[in-house]
Amino acid sequence: MIHRLPVVIYEAMPSRVQTDLWVLSYANDALLTVTGYPTEDFVGEYPERHLFALIHPDDRVRVGVEYDRCRTTLSMVSLRYRLLHATDGYRLVEERSIFERDPDGRLHSYGCLIDSNAPERQQEYLADLDTRLARLNADVAIATGQEFLEHLCRRLSHLTGARQVGIFRVEHERYLECLAIVRDGLLLPRYGIPVAQSIFKPLGAQDSLELYLDSKDQTWTMLEHIHHVTAIRLNNRQHEWLGVLALGHDHPIERDRTLDRVLELYSDRAVTEIERLGLEDRLQESESRYRAFFETAVQASVVVNVQGRILDLNRAAQQLFGLISETYDARIELQDIFPRQQPDGRSSLYHFLHYIRHSIQGPVPPERWHIHRLDGEARIVTVYAVSTVLNLSERVLLTFEDITDQVRAEQELRTQHALQNERQGRLRNLVALATELERQPSLGDFLYEACRQLYRQSGIHEAAFFEREQDRWHSMANPAPTGAPQQHRGAVARALRSGQSDWRRDTGHWLYFPLLGRDAPLAVLVLGCSQPVYDDQEFVSLLMQTISLSFDNLLQRHTLRQQAMRDSLTDLGNRAQLHEWIRESLAQDPRQTASLLLFDLNRFKEINDSLGHHFGDRLLCEIGPRVRLALDRDNNWGICRLGGDEFAVFLPRIRSEKACRLAEDISEHLRRPYVIDALQLQVEASIGIAHYPDQGNDGHELLRCADVAMYAAKHAGRSLVEFESALDANTPQRIAVLSELDQGLREGHLWVAYQPVISASDGRTKGFEALVRWQHPELGALSPAEFIPIAEMGQGIHRITEFVLHTGLAALANWRRRVPDLYIAVNLSSRVLLDQNLPRNIERLLREHGLPGTALVLELTESTLLSDPLRAVDIINELAAIGIQVEVDDFGTGYSSLAYLKSLPIQALKVDKSFVADLLLDPHDRIIVESTIKMAHNLDLATIAEGVEDEATLIELVKMGCDAIQGYYFSKPLPPADVDVWLKRYE
Repeated sequence: MIHRLPVVIYEAMPSRVQTDLWVLSYANDALLTVTGYPTEDFVGEYPERHLFALIHPDDRVRVGVEYDRCRTTLSMVSLRYRLLHATDGYRLVEERSIFERDPDGRLHSYGCLIDSNAPERQQEYLADLDTRLARLNADVAIATGQEFLEHLCRRLSHLTGARQVGIFRVEHERYLECLAIVRDGLLLPRYGIPVAQSIFKPLGAQDSLELYLDSKDQTWTMLEHIHHVTAIRLNNRQHEWLGVLALGHDHPIERDRTLDRVLELYSDRAVTEIERLGLEDRLQESESRYRAFFETAVQASVVVNVQGRILDLNRAAQQLFGLISETYDARIELQDIFPRQQPDGRSSLYHFLHYIRHSIQGPVPPERWHIHRLDGEARIVTVYAVSTVLNLSERVLLTFEDITDQVRAEQELRTQHALQNERQGRLRNLVALATELERQPSLGDFLYEACRQLYRQSGIHEAAFFEREQDRWHSMANPAPTGAPQQHRGAVARALRSGQSDWRRDTGHWLYFPLLGRDAPLAVLVLGCSQPVYDDQEFVSLLMQTISLSFDNLLQRHTLRQQAMRDSLTDLGNRAQLHEWIRESLAQDPRQTASLLLFDLNRFKEINDSLGHHFGDRLLCEIGPRVRLALDRDNNWGICRLGGDEFAVFLPRIRSEKACRLAEDISEHLRRPYVIDALQLQVEASIGIAHYPDQGNDGHELLRCADVAMYAAKHAGRSLVEFESALDANTPQRIAVLSELDQGLREGHLWVAYQPVISASDGRTKGFEALVRWQHPELGALSPAEFIPIAEMGQGIHRITEFVLHTGLAALANWRRRVPDLYIAVNLSSRVLLDQNLPRNIERLLREHGLPGTALVLELTESTLLSDPLRAVDIINELAAIGIQVEVDDFGTGYSSLAYLKSLPIQALKVDKSFVADLLLDPHDRIIVESTIKMAHNLDLATIAEGVEDEATLIELVKMGCDAIQGYYFSKPLPPADVDVWLKRYE
């Protein structure tokens, strides 16, 4: 819908080539109307044109200075300046835009551009068109027959801009006679030509004709130097081919609905005059043939004497006046079909008789009259009066042209123009309303801005809201905060109870529109409006939809932010919330000293394995309250669960000595016995501490240092360790692991296990996730958590990734002989993803094993995607170009930034097992999983649930619409030899 708006909507960013020159990354089609150039000329990194270059030279300095000021202060741009149009010179435009920074700090501009003088130009166009039509009507109204056709050709040439206009009569569909032809304002000689030899021959079987002629095609001399011809077939009332209206020009003539309607109306009049010419010719040829022509005339014709008595009328006149042939009364008189007075107050009969007498004296112009049929139906006719002699007596032949439909059509055209202008104004207001509402961060801001915008609309004299939770009434007409006035209390209460819009007309025109939250209405908007706005149900419906959609987006943003920042099990903050707290605190006071505590629970895995996950979860829920008690707090600010049994506590504005004392208090409180289900147990925590600013300038550095200190405390058997640089060295075991990695790869100590990914719809095996394993000759089986982090510190992670890709693709090439659509999924770290050679290396491996790009899926975590977003986007786009699919692994456990979901070619989201494991027990986990699946499907993304270990969880995920399942319920990771057995069983 946004592409059809009557206002230019755009997004812009600095050019990579010239940073002070901005380019458009998006603009809707209205830009063509404002500038006269195609929208695509302005969009892209290297556009053909820049909007700034079209600004009037006298305005550029002022506009540039205002842009610089608003970019620096991130304030709104509000400008009026002149913009060059491709054909119409400079136009005055209004610009409104805002500047925002994306997560990478790059500045973006979002705004709109409105042609200030568009309504005036539309009015000028309509006024000019009305003037031309008035002149056309004035000229042709006083002419008939041949004179009318010549006047019509001249005026149509002026109205349409055509160089040549001609009207032709077709005789028996064999001969084409030119009745009138005008070229460049001059009347040309009339001529005739056989239809078979003319360019209008196709009109014998179609209603119109468009011809494009070049110099080689112009064998017809009358079309010399005319390159485009538009021809309209003229039919009589029996739909027989009567003539042709032809317009010729150097190029195609621009046509719109108004011009088409004009051509249609005057084509009908041309048909009348062509028939009239034929009728007059035949009357002149022989008075004896008068009756035949008179009776067969399409137009209603009446013969009267000088006194106005009706002597004869044809069949068309009988139909026009509502006569039935069997009951035809020859004594019908003019007073039977004319009302007493015309709309302008004139006496109908007196002035019509005066008109007849004037026609005896000489030619008179046609006149418009209001008549009524015998059944009372009113009609509007144009009357043509021609003096004639019948039976040696003076008579007047009156021809009645029924123009009722034409007049109504003209009125409809004017009404449509007015409605279109009014609708465009309202649409512009709705666009501005939606734009402002989308910027509001909270319910209060949303309600206030909605009332402010609506109060400025024409036809609305009151805009107010009632906020339910705050019991607050706010009115733009009376800003003092009070309760809802007595006249509105009942209607507001009904809207809150029912959740439905309410209308009142007893004390004015009022609309009560409730804004619905998840469970109940949160507020009610109250609008007092004028009668026209109140009765325009379509506009009111669009207004309500705009407000409703904007409010739903506000609620969704609020819900997603809450879910993204909270741990569903403990209701503590998560990793993203921790980093935001740290970022906000350090931004407020960069010179402060602060500390970050990181701890996990010793022997928690034993408790989980022996007593069950449910028991372990209840123990984890006890940690937050104990930390609050140790800190003497009544809220969870700064306390986070990072995952599993790992927690973090951020202490701002605190000295390191006090932080250590608080850490000891936390350790003491955590050490106290826990009683769960009448079972008493005791756990201890290993706490690592990192201090700001000595050991890190942001949350990531502090968290890394605290992690090193925590593992030092765990290895030393101590409850608390402060970070120091000596702790950052690798342990001997880690050094040994790192040094033996190459040897392990050469000697086959590293191997790849494959865990099946099952389609939720039909149970087929879709593919396998490749998981690396290390069977160390001395240390035994090492889990990836023990050597992958070490490998990521250097180049070892590249060699491991190369090994997994080569091994997995080789195995897949064999398995696809049995199951052709299988794929293999491989995890990538940020260090590997950001390697510029990655796409070429993967393409080489696919080529070596004879596999398409769709055979490989790369799994990336959210932190991997956000480590260097710009570089990641480029590399992922290169991978997508060769058909490789990308999935987001562990979705929901990282930073949960949703921006990359629309900016990257991602095909699927993998819901983390931490949410899936307690899906049936924890309602928060259930909401997160269900919301993630719905959001993914709305974005055309597939979903994969990992960590499914029981049938009940599987059934619930299938009900939610999850696309694929992975977990121990189906299979643990399999050695390569067992995969063949698996495929045979599931084949």
